[in-house]
Amino acid sequence: MHKDRITGLKTVYFCFNSYSPHCMKNSKTFFAKEGTVLVSFLLMGLIVGIQHYFMGPMHYNNYVIFRQSFIHLLAGTNPYVEYPAEYFDIFLYHPSFCLFFSPFSYLPDWLGLPLWTAGSALVLFYAIRQLPVTYSQKLFCWWFVFLEVLFALHYQQTNPLIAALGILTFAFLEKGKIGWAALFPLLAFCIKGYGLIFAAMFLFYPRPWRYIFSSLGWLMILTFLPLPLLGWSRFVEVYQQWAACLQADYKVNYGFSIMGLIKLVWPAFESVSTVQGVGLLLLALTWSIYFLKSLYKPLSLVTKLSLLAYLFLWVILFNHAAESQTYIIAVQGAAFYILLEKEWRPHWAYTCALLVLVLTILPATDLCPPLWRREFFYPYLIKVIPCTLVWFVLQFELINRGLHQRKYRTPENQPGYSVL
Repeated sequence: MHKDRITGLKTVYFCFNSYSPHCMKNSKTFFAKEGTVLVSFLLMGLIVGIQHYFMGPMHYNNYVIFRQSFIHLLAGTNPYVEYPAEYFDIFLYHPSFCLFFSPFSYLPDWLGLPLWTAGSALVLFYAIRQLPVTYSQKLFCWWFVFLEVLFALHYQQTNPLIAALGILTFAFLEKGKIGWAALFPLLAFCIKGYGLIFAAMFLFYPRPWRYIFSSLGWLMILTFLPLPLLGWSRFVEVYQQWAACLQADYKVNYGFSIMGLIKLVWPAFESVSTVQGVGLLLLALTWSIYFLKSLYKPLSLVTKLSLLAYLFLWVILFNHAAESQTYIIAVQGAAFYILLEKEWRPHWAYTCALLVLVLTILPATDLCPPLWRREFFYPYLIKVIPCTLVWFVLQFELINRGLHQRKYRTPENQPGYSVL
């Protein structure tokens, strides 16, 4: 009996050992298919939406805020005040956002909520698909951000859309579609003001004046979009209400940001604006260096993608209102940096990927015990540290590469390196 058992175990082991390479190969091929990624993003969005619908309105409060904004706009009431009978918190977005969300305002929640979460996931999938990089690099971006997208969707947040619009700005600039590229940062601005930062990429491309005039045209369209629906007096009133709401909502906060990390280390720290000012100076210095370089010689795709990664990280790390669910934007920036570093400094790239995965992405999932999350990862802002490290190294690399081109080893001048 004992001998039969040992023989049986050997047989199982032999079968598994023989089959596992074949199984692993098939699994790798399966998950490398674009259709698999597309269906995964779609199912993720649908499942999250359906799950939260059955959990009740308290679990999809943000969706209710967005949905009701258009109802209040049409009813002639102020969309930017509290409605405790309907939802908690306040609607803060641009008046045109109410119109963009209007189709969902008339759909039942059982349909509208899954469509919203699935649509948000698919827009980011589409944006990554438009990147001018290899398919394997797109595949890395899709799977690397997958869990972080899932986390953001649980809050029905607009952050995946912000990330997608930033990517589309870059992708359409690369394609030479200046007019469309000018639209995406303004759409991001209508969602959250800091989304406008992605427009800074236009400085590194030809025909900047066309971009500026296109932006002005889109700005006029988006600003006056509610006018035919509201009439002039109500149109002016709504913008006044929005401005008053933003002014009242501003408060000193440290958030999931560099300022929050400083506050943890130095409890007496109060100068949020000073740190943000330093961040703005570093951004301005970096952009000035590469803008001047682009006047004499077009920047390489590697350099422009590095600058895009910088923006994705910077806009969250220096945002005093950054929350854990906004990190889909920063993680996307880290993904760009990692895929660029992988070809010429693979060990450092793998280290960054591991740190971001273990300390930033996984703590927000059920793989992390709730006690660890509640007592360690969130109070000590562990999620912020890997992205801050990546930003700091990228900042150093960009400055050195820009100021000491002849002495500094850049990715694109390494033998065999190509982002394409």
